[in-house]
Amino acid sequence: MARTHQLTFLFTLLALPSVAQECATGRYRSEQFPDVTVTSGVAYGSNIGISGSQTLYMDVYEPTGDVLEQRPVAIVAFGGSFVAGARGDVAETCRMFARMGYVAIAPDYRIGFFIPNTANTTSAVMRGAHDMKACVRFLRRSVTENDNQYAIDEDRILIGGFSAGAISALHAGFLDEESELPAVLVAQSAAIGGVDGLSGNPGFSSDVLGIFSFSGALGDTLWIQPDDVPVCSVHEIGDEVVPYYTQEVSVFGIPTGLVASGSHDIHERLAHLGIDNCLLTYPGNGHVDYVETDFAGSMGFVLGFCADLVCGEQASCGNVQTSIENVFSRPLSGPIALPNPTTGLVRVLGGTSPFIVFDPSGREVLRTNTATGATILDLSMLSNGTYLLRSLDATSSVIRVVKVD
Repeated sequence: MARTHQLTFLFTLLALPSVAQECATGRYRSEQFPDVTVTSGVAYGSNIGISGSQTLYMDVYEPTGDVLEQRPVAIVAFGGSFVAGARGDVAETCRMFARMGYVAIAPDYRIGFFIPNTANTTSAVMRGAHDMKACVRFLRRSVTENDNQYAIDEDRILIGGFSAGAISALHAGFLDEESELPAVLVAQSAAIGGVDGLSGNPGFSSDVLGIFSFSGALGDTLWIQPDDVPVCSVHEIGDEVVPYYTQEVSVFGIPTGLVASGSHDIHERLAHLGIDNCLLTYPGNGHVDYVETDFAGSMGFVLGFCADLVCGEQASCGNVQTSIENVFSRPLSGPIALPNPTTGLVRVLGGTSPFIVFDPSGREVLRTNTATGATILDLSMLSNGTYLLRSLDATSSVIRVVKVD
């Protein structure tokens, strides 16, 4: 791998009065804008998905009333084991970024059911990475061809996500040389477009400034080279879904034969190479459970890292004070379920009535008996798979939740 990391840009940032002025106001470290403007369903690319040709869309979150003409971007990808999930799942995370002054992007990537094995699982990961790269290229294309309609700074694009979304981001950031293409995909290289993919916007760079990962993993840490970008990760040490160390990956409890390196070993590699990196580890064997148990701490850790990067500072790896502590008291745009995927307990935020849980056939399998703004559901007795949550009064959007072991 020999992708050029714009180290000189980081030092240039420090000398730019405009960036210094942005960051001096507390922008990117605390809430600056109370309202967010959302543009939904922007087509950014297309490719062949599980069920045929698929148009890829993204939602754009911008701080309402912001007059800054070059704003950093945070692309946030949803989780769901590459078989489930939707860009709406990360809406509240995108709103947090936007309220702090970023342009936040929630992109589609191609998902769908597949039989877990080495080839199919590797292909699913590559679809996610290809689509995220196409999204980055689309944003750069919008600067050149659409008069920078989203007022972004194309040199300050961050990518990240949760679980499968984090895996997609890590592969988009580090799998960038044709020689690194996994052996199981080499025969298909031309058909899938090599490491860059065929999801759209060719001719523009897929490079990013940094990566943030909530419980992600990478196929081979040797893809990380000395000129690569900084990474911030959050992960449970005993995660039984996405490994914290290096081990075989299972999808819904089914071994795939595919070995991947989780956050611990990614950061060992980064530290060995002297690349800025931040790792926050939680105890236990849950998967992204910290989003429920320590939302402010885990998000604050990542947001602090991102603020350091876009302000041209060395990553401090500290919990900065942000305005996200009051996120649970803020009216949500719709109910959300955390964590998702879940091994059992799931918290529904923003619901105002009891919830019903349906299996994929439409059969009711569970319902709550109390109406609260933060409903706790226990799915531990249900089989692994995707379930639909709907409020009893049918006024809320349907939420998809993936149950795993």
